[in-house]
Parts: sequence; structure tokens; C-alpha cells
Amino acid sequence: MDPWLEEWTGKYHREAKVIVHLLDNTTVLGRLLYLQEHYEFALYEVEVDKPVQLPTFIDSACSGQDVFRLGRDENLDLTITHGRVEYMVPDWYERCHYMYFSRDTSHNMFQDDGGLIIDLEGRVVGLVNNHINETFVPSSILHKCFDFWRRFKCIPRLHLGMTFTSIRLLDPICIERMRRKHSIEFGLIVEKVSKGSYAEKLGISKGDVIEGFNGKYISTTIEVCALCIY
Repeated sequence: MDPWLEEWTGKYHREAKVIVHLLDNTTVLGRLLYLQEHYEFALYEVEVDKPVQLPTFIDSACSGQDVFRLGRDENLDLTITHGRVEYMVPDWYERCHYMYFSRDTSHNMFQDDGGLIIDLEGRVVGLVNNHINETFVPSSILHKCFDFWRRFKCIPRLHLGMTFTSIRLLDPICIERMRRKHSIEFGLIVEKVSKGSYAEKLGISKGDVIEGFNGKYISTTIEVCALCIY
């Protein structure tokens, strides 16, 4: 077993020294502005004295979609790995808002640590958060988190007393079945309800589908936060 895996805890080091490598072979230090551990979202500030070309983010990732994972090897050369967005039932310690990058099994996952997940047109559909489990956070979550931080300088997380599976992140077969049998295209499938929670008192149980909140459709838990606050 790789010794790095034995030491890895999955925790983010707030005091970590982050060095950003620019394309002209210079480096600058990144300064941590904010960290939201549940959504695994961190904002860093970098000061540069030259124009920077920013990527285009798009909220379009769906199961089965062809994508590329961009990374850097030990020489900081760009690596490009072809794969697909995949639906997988998360383990108990994983988040329900993850999506998965299914790569060619011949590719060594330790060749790079991953970075952007882009579609065939070069638009960013997510950012890798764990190259061991091949998970990434979709741009729809990143956009909402950044919007929270921009407005309130924080990213709230509601304690709903429930865990969910997002219908939007299911595989196409499950999505089609939900649409055909139940006429449901959006929402959150309740996987667990905590005992004594307000949700339990309302009569919500496992298997229920929460399609909307305050008259608006929802696809992720952070959208519920947005509707509660806005």
C-alpha cells in the first residue's frame, strides 16, 4: 500500500502553504480567504501583475457525459485524461453532492492529482476534490457557494435532519424511470431522517421526494439553503 494513503486523513490543512504556478514559470503564494469543509470549497486570493485568462464554468455535468480531467505531472506538465461523469452511491463518509470521474482503467491515478473537469468544448463542469476516489464537485455547487460568499462572506449549511440523493445526479436510466413512472424530474430523494428531528415531526420518511421549496424546484441541498436565506 502506498505510504501516502496510510497518512491521508481527508482533512484540509488551513495553514498549508499554497504555491500557484503560472504559465511563465513564475510562482506566487495563495492566501486562504475562506474554507467551507462540508462542501469542500476553499477560496484563495492570488495577486499577479499581468493579465490572467480565466476559464469558463458551466452547470451542465450529467451522468454519462464525456469529459476530460486536467492535471499536472511531477514536472508540472499538463496531463489530460479522458473519462465520463458517473453516478455512484456515495459511501457513508462521502457527500451526496459529489460526482464521479470514471476514467480509462489503464491510466495511473497517481500520475497527477487532478484539477479541472472540462467538457468537450473546454468549459469547466467541476473541480476534482479527491483523485483517489475520483470525485469532483460540480460547477453548480461551486457557483452557489461563491455566490453565498460574495453576498454574505460565508457559506451556510442547514441542519435539516435528513440525508439525500439528488435526482439530478442519478444515472440516465434512473432519471428516465422517475420521469416516466412518477412524472418527477427534479428534487431530492430522502435517504435518512434523524430521530427527533423537525423533519421526522413533519412526517417525512425515507423514500420521500422533496421536489421544491417555497414554490421553486430544487436539485441540491445548497439550493435549499439559498431559498431559505434569499
